[in-house]
Amino acid sequence: MKKAFSLLFILTIMITGTLSAAANTNCDKTTEAINQSASINQKPSKEEIKRQFEQRLQLTEKQKEKAKIIHQQGREKMKPVMMQIDFKRQEIETIKLSRMSERMQKEKTEELLSEIKELEKQADAIRKENTQEFEKILTKKQKAELEQMKAEGRARFAKEHPPRPPFQGLGTPGFLLRPLLPPPPNPDNNFWK
Repeated sequence: MKKAFSLLFILTIMITGTLSAAANTNCDKTTEAINQSASINQKPSKEEIKRQFEQRLQLTEKQKEKAKIIHQQGREKMKPVMMQIDFKRQEIETIKLSRMSERMQKEKTEELLSEIKELEKQADAIRKENTQEFEKILTKKQKAELEQMKAEGRARFAKEHPPRPPFQGLGTPGFLLRPLLPPPPNPDNNFWK
């Protein structure tokens, strides 16, 4: 009798262990699948993007060092401009919260916005200068590859950010004659065309 109980006890432990191992394996597979789907939806890190960029252009170590120096110099030039832009934006927020008359708020805000536009033009000039400096260290083949990468980026942006339709709200001729709801998905229905 004792042998039967001990045999039954050992058999129960073995079955339980096998079932828990199978459950852990399924749980691990599920966790792995969740992590993979999360990594697909995640954007790559800046380091990963930089590494892919350098790999695709096939930059040499010397070019990488020069590019790093150009990047650092550009950041140093850009830093005061961006700080001024941030300061002007903070001023605008302060003006909005102040007890000035609306007319004065509007005048001050417009003045600050025009200053911000000028600063943004300076920032764009610095970016263009950095791009030109970087392109100087590239070979013709690398420049061609860079142009192809830019074209792919523009195409991807256009695909992900379609242009907005023109404003067709109040005041647009025929506003009240158009249907309020979009047409049904049925292509055979010519009523909406």
